[in-house]
Amino acid sequence: MAFSHLYAQQFSVQRFRQLPNDISAYIQPEKDLNDEACALIKIVGNLDFVFSTPLGIVKRKNDVGETWIYVPRGTVQITIKHPQWGVLRDYRFPSPLESRLTYELVLNSPITMPRRKIPPMENNIVEFPRIYRLPTQLTEPPKLRLKRPKEDACYLIMLDASIHQKEVAGGIRLGWMRRHGIYLHVLSNFRTVADTNGMECDKNGIPKGDDIPPYYTEKTENSHYALLAGGLHRVAGNFYIYEGVGYGVRTVVWETNEGNYLRNADYSSKGIAAELGAMLRLQRFVFSAGAITTEGNYWELNIGIGIRL
Repeated sequence: MAFSHLYAQQFSVQRFRQLPNDISAYIQPEKDLNDEACALIKIVGNLDFVFSTPLGIVKRKNDVGETWIYVPRGTVQITIKHPQWGVLRDYRFPSPLESRLTYELVLNSPITMPRRKIPPMENNIVEFPRIYRLPTQLTEPPKLRLKRPKEDACYLIMLDASIHQKEVAGGIRLGWMRRHGIYLHVLSNFRTVADTNGMECDKNGIPKGDDIPPYYTEKTENSHYALLAGGLHRVAGNFYIYEGVGYGVRTVVWETNEGNYLRNADYSSKGIAAELGAMLRLQRFVFSAGAITTEGNYWELNIGIGIRL
C-alpha cells in the first residue's frame, strides 16, 4: 500500500528574539569583509533550509538541532528557502542586528498529512479464512490431588504437675494421636478438707450474715482436683498444641479458735475448667507446658514429661 504526503501549510517563523546570556558570538567572532564582527543567528528547524540576506551570509555552521549563520552588522531581513516547502521571502527583524550579539530564530515546519493511493482492483486478491474442525475433542486429563500420607497412630503417657503459688497438684495425661488426637487429663493434690456444715466466709474472714470476723487459727486446708478432655494437634515438625475443657474444684477452708471450719468463698471455686498449652517431642520423650484455670478465678502453671509409645 503506497502513501504520498500533502502539506497543510507552508513553514513560518514561530519566534525571533535576542539571547542576552549567549556569548557564542562574542567568544567565537566571525568578521565580514569590512573586518567587523558579525551577529550570530541560531536557527532552530530543519537542516535543509537555505538562507540569504541583502548583506550576504558570512558563514554557516550546522549544529545539533539548529543552524548557525553569521551575518554582517546592520542586517534587517532574511530570506528562507526549502526544497519542498517553498520560500519565505524578506522576513524583517524588529531592529538591525548588532555585532557580537546572538539571536534565536525558531521555524515551524508544515504539517504533513498522508494520502492513501488505492491500487487498481484487478491487483487485489481476496482470501477468505478457512475453518478446520478436529475430528475429536481433546479432553483435559483429570487433576491429581496429592493426599497427605497417613501418620502412624501412637499413644501418649505423661506425668505433670500444676503449680499455684506454694500449692502443687499432680496429674496424669493419657492420649492417642496421629496428626491430630485426643487426650484425658486428671489432676489432684490428693487432699481432703474438714466438713464446714455449709458455713462460709469472704477473703477478710467475715462469715455470711455477720459483720465481725471470728478469731482464726493459722490452720488452712485446701483441696483441688480437675478432670479434663481435649484435642492434640501437630503444628509443624515435633511441635504440638493441645486444648481441653472439663470440670474442676478448688476448696479452701479456714479454722476458727472455736474449732469450726468455714469455706472461704473468695479463694474457692468450682465449675468449668479449661487448659491450653504446647508440647515438644524429642525422639520418644515428650515435654509439655501450659496453663489451667477453673472458672477463670484460679490459675495454675502446668508442666509435664512423658513418653510416646
